[in-house]
Amino acid sequence: MFNGIIIHFCKIFFLKYFINSNFFIFKLNKKFFNINFGDSISINGVCLTMLYKSFFFFEFNYCYGTFLNISLFKRKYFNFEKSINLFSSINGHLLLGHVNNLSLLKKKNFSNIIKLYIFKNLLFKKFFIYKCSISINGLSLTVNELIFLKNFIIFSINILNFTYFFTNIKFLKNFDLLNLELDYVVFNIVNNIFYFDFK
Repeated sequence: MFNGIIIHFCKIFFLKYFINSNFFIFKLNKKFFNINFGDSISINGVCLTMLYKSFFFFEFNYCYGTFLNISLFKRKYFNFEKSINLFSSINGHLLLGHVNNLSLLKKKNFSNIIKLYIFKNLLFKKFFIYKCSISINGLSLTVNELIFLKNFIIFSINILNFTYFFTNIKFLKNFDLLNLELDYVVFNIVNNIFYFDFK
């Protein structure tokens, strides 16, 4: 489990897909020296397992569905976060690293913040609430504007300059795709309400 507070971002070093074994290798800094075999790491909001490390190089495994349908491993820069400890402060909001879907963005720069306008399929309408938490590429953020149109949703999030320059958000361009994870609490409450209404 994660909290959406990014501690590092870096370039991918090597990516390889095999039929029976899928892995990629990152070159990371010393902040990741205390992770071990089998530990969970959030990479652009996707929970993955560390298989091997040697010096500055760390190897992670992934499945074909994650690579093809959900996560954006074709990007050069990735946000990294270690899983939270049981008694550590949460700071952001609870994340599972189970990315729900992809979204398109349009980026606008203002004087002290960067505003991202994100376009989402209307099928996810029931999970969006004004001021709810949301994860974008592994970052814990808040929905600040919410507009429902005929076929899709437009919502915006504000990003402070510190977060902008310390994560891979600064490399995004208009109409890039993003990894999106809905608030786990909202997701389950809404699903249960609809389930019991149906019953």
